[in-house]
Amino acid sequence: MFKLRHSDLNHVQFSIFMRSLIFALLINLNLLFLSVDKSLGQSYYGPPPLPGWAHANNFDSSQEAGLSLGGKRVIYSSPVVADVDGNVGNGLEVVVIGSDRKVHARKADGSTLWDFQISDSSCSTQPPIMSSPAVTELYGNGVPYVVVTYGGLTSEKCDGGVIVIKGIDGKQAWRFSTKAFDKKASEWAMLYGVISTPALADVDGDGNIEIAFGSFDRHVYLLNSNGSLRWYYIAADTVFSSPAFADLNGDGKLELIIGTDISQNLKLNPPTYDGGYVYALSTKSRKLKRVNFRDSKSMLWGKWFDQVIQGSPVVADVLASHKGNEIIVTSGCFFPKNEAKTRGRWIKILAAESGKCLKTLTAPTCFSSSPAVGDIDSDGQLEIVASVNGTTTLGGDGKGRLIAWKAETSEPMWSVIPRTAGTNESYMGTYIGPTIADLDGNGSMEVIVATGRGISVHNGFDGRALTCQSSSCEDNPFVISTSSSLKNSPAIGDLNNDGVLDLVAAGSYLFGWTNFSGLLQSDPAGLPPYSAAWPMLRGNALRNGTYH
Repeated sequence: MFKLRHSDLNHVQFSIFMRSLIFALLINLNLLFLSVDKSLGQSYYGPPPLPGWAHANNFDSSQEAGLSLGGKRVIYSSPVVADVDGNVGNGLEVVVIGSDRKVHARKADGSTLWDFQISDSSCSTQPPIMSSPAVTELYGNGVPYVVVTYGGLTSEKCDGGVIVIKGIDGKQAWRFSTKAFDKKASEWAMLYGVISTPALADVDGDGNIEIAFGSFDRHVYLLNSNGSLRWYYIAADTVFSSPAFADLNGDGKLELIIGTDISQNLKLNPPTYDGGYVYALSTKSRKLKRVNFRDSKSMLWGKWFDQVIQGSPVVADVLASHKGNEIIVTSGCFFPKNEAKTRGRWIKILAAESGKCLKTLTAPTCFSSSPAVGDIDSDGQLEIVASVNGTTTLGGDGKGRLIAWKAETSEPMWSVIPRTAGTNESYMGTYIGPTIADLDGNGSMEVIVATGRGISVHNGFDGRALTCQSSSCEDNPFVISTSSSLKNSPAIGDLNNDGVLDLVAAGSYLFGWTNFSGLLQSDPAGLPPYSAAWPMLRGNALRNGTYH
């Protein structure tokens, strides 16, 4: 068991500052490419917008799709599709967070359910939210709640934490402040912001939902459904990763799986080295709320890697040669410091019960985006798909990639450079994750990803592009254009209960498209029509990273 001393902390302050600074620099470089495209001619066509989802001024897109949110554009927050108002009869709602920290909830018909402004009076900069909302019934009583984390890349003056919003009316139910907690608990912290997307699960089977997230204050938190603290883990470094929940050892209780950063500290016993950890933490309630760094009694396992673990773990059965589920994790892009050829050009597949590395899948560059899983080639086995960075600052060739792997082999199943009318996102491996669904209803899975100024859709079997890739769309006149760049993951669901999947994306507008049947020309297969293997970031509206 180990407890950090205040005297040991000074040497890690610079590393934490630099890691946040470099991450912020990459984000700011990424923002330079938030541009509007007016170059497309009139020889293309797109999917029809959902009824009520067209904005009035059609100067930027001949497809007329997109709701104006009445605030700043959505950047890194990915939309969630779920029952928010507790009335499934009127369809599903969409929730997303704008860069002005406003949470928007929109109905299936495009009308406003509510808007909620996240505010922090102690912070003059009001940084954009970089996490994504989660939705579920917290108390099992039929009343949905929206759970959001806040804080972003901030100074020590700014707060971070969790806000829970009642789905029916947009009123705040409760708020947990990391800054207030650390002050009360006398915990040292340099930053308080949260960019970890909250994960929701009933960890003890009592019908109430617990909430997990990581924070820049170097803690991993598990909260009860009413906002009270269940426990917090001393991670000893910043936490970018979003948690997952799963029963890893078959005891009927869920573990919390999350990645963290770590820096070298030779004063510790045993010492730490530059890299990151993946933990499987026990979720049981504790009398002593503070869980010390590397406390083996409080975790199923913990594994160190030679790169920060800013990727968010996924739980699924992807290896036929291993019984039960595996943990799929990506890394990050920090070590070695200030070098383009960073470590972490891989996906690690870990044994759920022990954390043992079963397989390493190779990638051309480091990346931290959340992977997706699904049976994309209809062979009865799950594949792994991820967005991978291409930026030259991280050792790439300037082009972001979409890569699929069969877990039993280390090399990719297919690798493509996805484009929308000639535009590609070089930072695809940072906040953009793919989704997997049968958009056109012909029994096969498509892989859907945001890139450049729109959405690129690919045939699951071989990665073949099903939407316009060239600037002139001569290769394929079917294009899903958003006119300005997208920096997050799309979401998929049947919003209006018509039995057909709809596609949602968020940027300058909140976009919704429908009726893809006959438009994509994907290879047919025998899966249930309009099924969705991985319909949104983290796999579902609870954002718990588990394949079901």
